[in-house]
Amino acid sequence: MRLHLVEIHDLASCPPSLRDALTDFLAFTENLAGAYDPVGPLLRRGLERTKARRIVDLCSGAGGPWRRLAGQVGVPVLLTDRYPHRGGAADLPFHPAPVDARAVPAELEGFRTIFTAFHHFPPAEARAILADAVQRGQGIGVFEIARRAPLEIAVVAFTWLGTLVSVPFMRPWRWSRLVWTYLPPVLPIVGTFDGVVSCLRTYSKAELKELVRGLDTYTWEIGDFRGRWSPLRGTYLIGVPRSKLAK
Repeated sequence: MRLHLVEIHDLASCPPSLRDALTDFLAFTENLAGAYDPVGPLLRRGLERTKARRIVDLCSGAGGPWRRLAGQVGVPVLLTDRYPHRGGAADLPFHPAPVDARAVPAELEGFRTIFTAFHHFPPAEARAILADAVQRGQGIGVFEIARRAPLEIAVVAFTWLGTLVSVPFMRPWRWSRLVWTYLPPVLPIVGTFDGVVSCLRTYSKAELKELVRGLDTYTWEIGDFRGRWSPLRGTYLIGVPRSKLAK
């Protein structure tokens, strides 16, 4: 059963430097493990079907897997977030203003993507994200590398160790990230707590199918993937307008 608990870095009261440190760590590990590498072909197929000329990434954090994926998709990528990451991320343009994934501004046209963040939204808001893409006629892809499964939860429970080991190697260098990790070890604690909660909040394939029920003007594809070096098995949901497929 999905549990919609609260992640600390979701809170408006979370210090921005701590939130940035956590999203930096997520992006670093996702790229290091190539966790989302299998998503490249899925995105290219979605772009071909929709004829989209740009990807608009929602809830981008520190850029997620785009350091590896950007060269695979063949179109520009624009990062966006409700809390825009300070100082840029993944060497890609970051929309300077906050963007609500449930109501994306009309001028931000493009194939929408969400990596490691869809679980942050309860069912009504998750469906609103999908419905907004449908209303605007934009393709959308939702990708999560964790599941509500014992193996995934066990692996994520060692996030504290991953932060302690990896933070000295993360670039660009930030003193705030070092302080949150070691003086005291707030980042390892918050990262582990939020990581386990993320697993418990992730939507199953059956729940994703329920979220798109009634959005019949789109073709929806739901499946699994696993990166070559990643111990985690992820899920994806891709939606494409039927009208684009008919052309």
